[in-house]
Order: sequence, then structure tokens, then C-alpha cells
Amino acid sequence: MKRRTRIVQVSGLRGILMMIFIASCLVAGFIAFPAFVAMHLWNLAASYLLIPAINIYQGLLLWAIIAISGFIINDRKKFLVAFNAADRLTDEEMRQVLERVKLHSQARAINSMILKSAKPVEKQDKSEDESENKKENV
Repeated sequence: MKRRTRIVQVSGLRGILMMIFIASCLVAGFIAFPAFVAMHLWNLAASYLLIPAINIYQGLLLWAIIAISGFIINDRKKFLVAFNAADRLTDEEMRQVLERVKLHSQARAINSMILKSAKPVEKQDKSEDESENKKENV
């Protein structure tokens, strides 16, 4: 538990109305207005580039894509997305990988030959088995 926990006390109708006002201002300032701007910028570009226009809901989605992408790219403490070149394999590691691939391909070829040459086993009825056993005993 944090030692410096801050408690906000809302008292009465005036406090509730103030909280509603603050929440609506935050939503309007950080969600609705940027979505409105994104929609208008897109529609301005759409008039020149012959792409379809978007409405406010699509502007909201565009703003969400921009905001989340910016958050992922600019977060310096944690790397959510990292672009890195793969390390090259040494010659010995490359030989080992090629040997494994060769062994797997040979094993597949052998398995397919075995499966082709194997005859399916047919089940016999119990009555036929019993009749054969009786004939042998006689």
C-alpha cells in the first residue's frame, strides 16, 4: 500500500456535478476533439487524393490508431516493439541446420515408402476364429 495515497472527497451535488464536468472535459479534450480534427484532416486530404471521406466514428478510430502507435513507438522505458536484425549463423551452425533438414527429408521419404509397402490388416470375425479353432482341435 502506498504511503502517500491521495483521497478526493466529493461532497454534495456540487461535487458530483464538478466530477461530471471534469470527466466530460477530459473526454472532449483528449478523445472527441482529436477525433474531430483527424476526421477533418482526412476529409481534406480525401478531396485531393480521391479517397473516401470518413465520419466522426471513423475519425475516432483513426485517432485511436495514431495515439496507440505514438505510445508504442515513444515509450522509452519499456520497449513494446523492437526492430532488430537477426544474428547471422556461423558456418558450423549452418551445417548443423542443413544436416537436420537432410535427416528430416530422408526420414519422410523412408516413412512414405514404409506406408506405401505396408498392407492394411483386416479384422476377422470372432465366429470365423472360433470355427477355425474347432477345426484345428478336431
